[in-house]
Amino acid sequence: MKRTDIVVVPLLLTGAIAMLATACGGGGSTEPISVVKTTEGGISFQGTVHPILMDHCIRCHGESADGALSILSYESVMKGGKSGGFVVAGKPDESRSVTSIEKTKVPFMPPRIFPALTEDRIQAIRQWISEGAADN
Repeated sequence: MKRTDIVVVPLLLTGAIAMLATACGGGGSTEPISVVKTTEGGISFQGTVHPILMDHCIRCHGESADGALSILSYESVMKGGKSGGFVVAGKPDESRSVTSIEKTKVPFMPPRIFPALTEDRIQAIRQWISEGAADN
């Protein structure tokens, strides 16, 4: 490897990562969330979970959904992607959404170039799945 390669390759990689981050958007708030409850007292998908997904996941799982996983609607969230179910109602430990954001099973999400979900956001998603993952 030439001496110029040692400098150029890392610069190109840094630029590619920066372009990916810019193209995929910002988002990924670390502000505390307001948990919206349903009339039955459970976590609301529309009021709590979907806004979290839209904030953290839309940059890669929107219309041009990476891995065919789209988070644009309740139906698409429940359908999952090429790798299988994203949500297993009543079973957060079997749900790729939870294992990915808790970083207990690959793929870890979101990628490290984006802010991780805060604990309160992870717990809201976990609780919603535990409660049966209703469209409410």
